[in-house]
Amino acid sequence: MKIYPKSMSQTWLFLSYLVIGLGAFLPRLFDLGTFGHTDELNFWLKRSYIFLEAIQKGNFAGTVIAAHPGVTTMWLGSWGILLRRFVVGQTDSFPLILTFLRLPVVLTHSCGIVLGYWLLRQLFAPRIAFLAAILWATDPFVTASNRILHVDGLMGTFLILSLLAACIYWNHKPSTLTLILSGSCGSLALLSKSPALAILPTVLVIALTATSLKEGKEGKIKKLLSLGGWGSAFGLTTLLVWPAVWAAPQAVYAQLRVGVEVEGSAPHVIGNYFLGRPDAVPGPLFYPVALAFRLTPWALLGLFLLPFSRSLKEMKGKDLAILAGFSILFIASMTPFPKKLNRYLSPIFPLIDILAAVGLAWGANFFRKGQTFTILLITLVAGANAAWYHPYGVVYFNPLLGGDLVGANTFLTGEGEGMGETAVWLNQQPDLTGVKVVSTMTQSLQPFLRRGAQIASPTKDRKLPPQTGYVVIYVRHIIRGLDAPFNQFYPQQTPLHVVKLHGLPYVFIYQVPPPIAQPMQATFGQAIALHGYEGDTSGIREKGSFTVKLQWQRPLTATVALPADAFLFLHLLDAQGTMVAQAEIPVKQLTSTNLWQRRSENASYPLAVPTNLSPGPYWLTLGFFHAPDATRLPLLAAYSLSSAGPKDGENALLLGPFTFEEERDAHLP
Repeated sequence: MKIYPKSMSQTWLFLSYLVIGLGAFLPRLFDLGTFGHTDELNFWLKRSYIFLEAIQKGNFAGTVIAAHPGVTTMWLGSWGILLRRFVVGQTDSFPLILTFLRLPVVLTHSCGIVLGYWLLRQLFAPRIAFLAAILWATDPFVTASNRILHVDGLMGTFLILSLLAACIYWNHKPSTLTLILSGSCGSLALLSKSPALAILPTVLVIALTATSLKEGKEGKIKKLLSLGGWGSAFGLTTLLVWPAVWAAPQAVYAQLRVGVEVEGSAPHVIGNYFLGRPDAVPGPLFYPVALAFRLTPWALLGLFLLPFSRSLKEMKGKDLAILAGFSILFIASMTPFPKKLNRYLSPIFPLIDILAAVGLAWGANFFRKGQTFTILLITLVAGANAAWYHPYGVVYFNPLLGGDLVGANTFLTGEGEGMGETAVWLNQQPDLTGVKVVSTMTQSLQPFLRRGAQIASPTKDRKLPPQTGYVVIYVRHIIRGLDAPFNQFYPQQTPLHVVKLHGLPYVFIYQVPPPIAQPMQATFGQAIALHGYEGDTSGIREKGSFTVKLQWQRPLTATVALPADAFLFLHLLDAQGTMVAQAEIPVKQLTSTNLWQRRSENASYPLAVPTNLSPGPYWLTLGFFHAPDATRLPLLAAYSLSSAGPKDGENALLLGPFTFEEERDAHLP
């Protein structure tokens, strides 16, 4: 009895391609403008504009921009720019701009997965090929790298296509198409990022150990010719895609050398974190641990079952050895470099998914007639997992190893995800355009804020700039350790709002109260708190007005607002306790904006006083009362208040003294 069927009906074939296409395209397409990756916002968006301008002006030497070299990334970014200009023209909507710049990347990866499925069907039985493509399409870690304008994901897609086509040509059915495809994709992988150099020795080994070509002298000649054809496709693609190779070869060489020698030999500029502690240069365990944490449980199960698969005993065993060997080679070549991030491992995950699919398909055979059901179940679970983590596949960590929380505490976490949600919340604040937002992630936050919003960094002396209204702290910087002034907020204060992704806190937003002359604290009825005050007596003589500025804050534990029938009372008393001025303010007029959304606000209240008020000290008492029976709200806490002064009954807060002198305007000391 045959373990795997070798043919499928045309209907099944069409449906399988449809499922693979949708599984690849949909999770990569939706919500493209949700957030910006830090490298995109700091580098690749700008580089794409520079690259496009150089191409349009015929300045091909000017396309030597990045050391990665990132040529495919900048080409796709340039096409996104042109597409946006054609479809919508100029726009101020950054999420829309980002969506268009990422769209060609998404299409490239999606088409790459469908093409990969076509290649897989030439290497493996249909069920294995289908399952491998599904795991590839729905892998949350792979999807995360495929949704951004970056280099790692593109290198990975082109590497896998090059390897699969090479295995088909040299181990199965030689054809000019697969040879050219392998060489061209190998070039595109290298033009994406320099670690793709590992494809060169791998293809050489595949060709020299080829089984589809005849042995003997004739076979050797064909192997050499095929290598020459592969190299020609590789070289021609390089010349066509990166015109700087022939326009400025010395500059290209120098830039690539910088990428390997300088960038690769230095630790990450923002520091690193591994196994629960800061570690600038993680050791050789970094990538094996990252591999285990980023695997899905079904991929882990498939790898466990792989050694038992019958495919290892067939011709396919050589292909599997090549895919596994390349994965090991890639990890080994990346390990010596001090600069390590777990996303650098994403290019080999499609290979891991293919290997896992072979093991899972073999395991499904034990269910006899339930083989198709088992594969369908794995497909549904993998798809549901991808949907659950959308649009933040980068947050995913293997639940068998502790899941997202343990993973986030194992590696340096946060590359811009969550900043879009942060901007959404900030944009809803009515005072946003009147204050400054100080953040540890200015570049990632600024594009998403509404027009007129100001974002800034701390001053050179590590202080908040004037008019700071909000402080935004990101998880990455908490892991690395916070300096002043951010360490005054986290973890010292309770945040105004926390942005969580899958239950993990990524962004902490704090409100900075407006400056006030006399800070203090008093809480009324667990609904509102007074955190400071100022008194202005300069208008008493000319205008007959005494103005008090009060800084209200909503207590962090408050769950309800003040009673709708409550009033704020203000009583100005002289030294003998005689009331010389008073005001009663309804709760609805208490503050100029919605305090229950902002938590903190300064509000001024004028009191009409006699212009012939006698010089001397005066005190202000305040509190809240219910209108129907004049019952006062309890004064639950009061600190740093005057110990001496006139009395105004229970639950009245005493502020002052305020001094009025006849010969000059008085003010609060």
